[in-house]
Amino acid sequence: MADLYELILDVDLVPTLTGDELAELRWHVGETPQPDRLVLGTDRFLPAFPLGDPTDPDCEWQTDDPQPLFAAEPDASEAALTSRSPDGWHLTARQDLHPDQFPALRAFLDWLGPRASTPGPIGHLRWHEDTDSEPLLVENRTIKLPTAVIDHTQDLPW
Repeated sequence: MADLYELILDVDLVPTLTGDELAELRWHVGETPQPDRLVLGTDRFLPAFPLGDPTDPDCEWQTDDPQPLFAAEPDASEAALTSRSPDGWHLTARQDLHPDQFPALRAFLDWLGPRASTPGPIGHLRWHEDTDSEPLLVENRTIKLPTAVIDHTQDLPW
């Protein structure tokens, strides 16, 4: 049994996105290679593994490379970023996510909330065996986080 969640996003974004933000968004949807700078925060909580005894203060650690949220597994995702000039941008995405990806998702949703151009529903998160989904709602320029994301990321220093 897989521990997968379906994420659906369909959101209009403000026209004031910076060049760095657009570069990272394009990477996340699979349009471009990884930019030199990741500014959305999706690389804040990458898994790290000890290369020796982790209790040794001199132990070196290896950190996983950042992965695009919507393009890492092409068979499990569809995503697009389109221009709605002069009114902004439109992001659509469908992605199967494992809870290990929830820290990056939470950082992305925290970044996305203030950049959504309209309040209200912008998608949902659904565990793959459930028929019910939890809506993603923009309220007061923040996205109400789904319970599963909160449960899997509550111990991180937000």
